[in-house]
Amino acid sequence: MQKLTIKNIGAIKLVEFEVNRINVFMGPQSSGKSTISKILCHCQWVEKTCFLNNKQLENYQKQGVFYDSLVEYHKLEGYFHKNASIKYEGEAMTITYTHSTKRTTIKLNDKMVFSYPKICYIPSERNFVTGVPNFSKYNEGNNVLLYFAYDWLEAKEDIKKLDISNLISRKVSYENINDKDYIFDNGSKLLLTNASSGIQSVLPLYQTIIYMLSNLYKKQRTLSPSKEMAKNDFANKMIVIANRINDGENISNLKKYSNILISLFKLLECYDVKPINKLSDLSPKDLSHNIYNAVHIMEQLFNYHYTQLFIEEPEQNLFPDTQQEFIYWLLGIMQNDKKHAAIITTHSPYILFAINNCIMGGLVRDNIPEDKVSDFASHSAWIDPKLVSIFELDNGTLRSIQDEDGIIEDNYLNKAYKKNSEEYLELLNYYEDEE
Repeated sequence: MQKLTIKNIGAIKLVEFEVNRINVFMGPQSSGKSTISKILCHCQWVEKTCFLNNKQLENYQKQGVFYDSLVEYHKLEGYFHKNASIKYEGEAMTITYTHSTKRTTIKLNDKMVFSYPKICYIPSERNFVTGVPNFSKYNEGNNVLLYFAYDWLEAKEDIKKLDISNLISRKVSYENINDKDYIFDNGSKLLLTNASSGIQSVLPLYQTIIYMLSNLYKKQRTLSPSKEMAKNDFANKMIVIANRINDGENISNLKKYSNILISLFKLLECYDVKPINKLSDLSPKDLSHNIYNAVHIMEQLFNYHYTQLFIEEPEQNLFPDTQQEFIYWLLGIMQNDKKHAAIITTHSPYILFAINNCIMGGLVRDNIPEDKVSDFASHSAWIDPKLVSIFELDNGTLRSIQDEDGIIEDNYLNKAYKKNSEEYLELLNYYEDEE
């Protein structure tokens, strides 16, 4: 389980929480929802970047590197108070940042079981990517919107046609023709740049998520040239050592490799690699087998194990029914054989209502007759409440808005309506029915 603690950044005074499979942050504008999402994303990115990469591990501990990259990529310049700090406790390492000194320390966990994630950040400004012609040719700077454009472009190259009717409640589809994006809407053919704001918001959201949660895992991952070279060099070196042992070379001749082998075996202990204190702890045959096993496991560790989504304001420009359908679709597609995870920031009570239905369905599914299950629109998205955490940000702190069963508290759901209905009822006192 990952854990994040943030102090004195933006509107946040103190936030501390354990990261669940589905994490929802609710609150007013400028309350710190996106700040939490951005900091967690950056910490997870640093963790996977430093994973089995000593050069990056050293680089991110240099003064200012962690902070500068966070501020540039996520546009957080000016958010950090003098006594600001971040502590991220991940699967592979613990990252601590202290703003007064701009120092970052990264401590590797003693026993590491790390699931390598594909990280995808979908910002609230995603309409800008779809509404501006040739946005994919824009390459200035290093920021989250630009990298989302890269993710969406990758998704579009894989998904040339896409029907989005199930979200829009009418016949609407997307098609890329001659490298141009078109929307077919009830017989009309429109360039995507001329489509409605709702279509421009939901298409990249929907298309990118399909790719990141499903299609991405249908093909072999291609590492960057530098990562591929580093991985292959290390693997080749290990295999040469194992072959030398198999050929009968005396283990005493391999003393200069003992530290790296002992460290590697200890690191991968949780993956059924035998830890040792010295090379002679294993017979030559078992030692070479241990090395081959470690190399094979390392090959697998760099494949994506799951996708970590960060979704800002999925309700952006969407009708309430579409918001609900999106949540039902999202929670349904996330529950495949991968342990995908999501961070969602929202202002919308409709998003919360839809998630609450999925939680309630997860609680009562065993009580519903099989022939009645499909009567519920949310049935494909019913989820174990223990996998969902829903928080409200208030005055710089975080509080859970779920009861002991995981359902959103009634008084919180009613708040959205109460504010509007109270004034309406007051005005109603002055309404005179002509009849």
